[in-house]
Amino acid sequence: MERDLIAKIQRLAGTPIRDPSVLVSIGDDCAVVAPSPDCHLIITTDTLVESIHFDLDYFDPWHLGRKTAAVNLSDAGAVGGNPRWAFLNLAVRPGMTDRFWDNFSKGLLSRLSEYGVSLVGGDTVSAPDRLSLSLTLIGEVKKGKWLSRGHAQPDDLIYCSGYLGEAAAGLELLRKYKEKKSPFKDRKGIHGVSRAVLNRLVNRHLDPEPRVTLGQALAANGMVQTAIDVSDGIATDLAHVCKNSRVGAEVWAREMPVSRALKKTSGILGISPLDLALTGGEDFELLWTVSQKNEPEVRKIAAKILGYRPFRIGKIVQGDRVILKTSQGSKDITYQGYEHHT
Repeated sequence: MERDLIAKIQRLAGTPIRDPSVLVSIGDDCAVVAPSPDCHLIITTDTLVESIHFDLDYFDPWHLGRKTAAVNLSDAGAVGGNPRWAFLNLAVRPGMTDRFWDNFSKGLLSRLSEYGVSLVGGDTVSAPDRLSLSLTLIGEVKKGKWLSRGHAQPDDLIYCSGYLGEAAAGLELLRKYKEKKSPFKDRKGIHGVSRAVLNRLVNRHLDPEPRVTLGQALAANGMVQTAIDVSDGIATDLAHVCKNSRVGAEVWAREMPVSRALKKTSGILGISPLDLALTGGEDFELLWTVSQKNEPEVRKIAAKILGYRPFRIGKIVQGDRVILKTSQGSKDITYQGYEHHT
């Protein structure tokens, strides 16, 4: 079974090797790749476990493949890197079909190919009861031109690349209705919320857009040094920045990027849109800090890539906490973001 699966993935990944930087690929003991001159390597890895990170009641294999790639690509974008090579490790439970792996592999490769990433190796093992997917991504970043979590300064402004909370709302909809692919394609809507709105939120969870190009542009201009991708919610991810930079942050409730789609849907979920935006996970938007002096130029660069102006949501302050500012007062939200549970 393992040999057949490896051969299937190798065939779909493409042979002979199309990427000239890949000297030896799938099927040998090690991949051999040729890094670019004047670059450092970046390395990130993520594992998705069935019933913890995804549920096959509503995740079709093609979307699961794309998300497996997107999670890692988002990390590469957060450091401003150029993703190049990927390694896929699978722990396969009984009952997985050839059709599943065909569609999963096509989804994975479709997302990787958007950023020129070659799948060059990996491993497969048997698992007793849960499917586990691990992707390791290796890329490059120009020397001295990467973003980190550790350089935010007091009075820096905090920006976000897109709407928050939509992926979390999509997950709640999927859990509630548990239908695959397009859960609301045969519905006119639910409680006055249109099918288009519902599917927008579902797709934000199933098929997130990693902000790789934006991260690369922010790193290249030299005016931004600190960024993070929003995978666990602003309350937690901004707390990571604060810890690493030894600062605090305040975020402004009135400026939180909450979409009309989220506002319309939050009522049927019984969750406030602000809570979803602050603590919901897996938006995979990019969060960065910038000095007030460099703010106008950086905002222009981001807007050109995004097609709209990024959202200014707060500022860096003295201290070590993430504070939410509302019209009613202040609230500590440090590390109150999303956590995966069994």
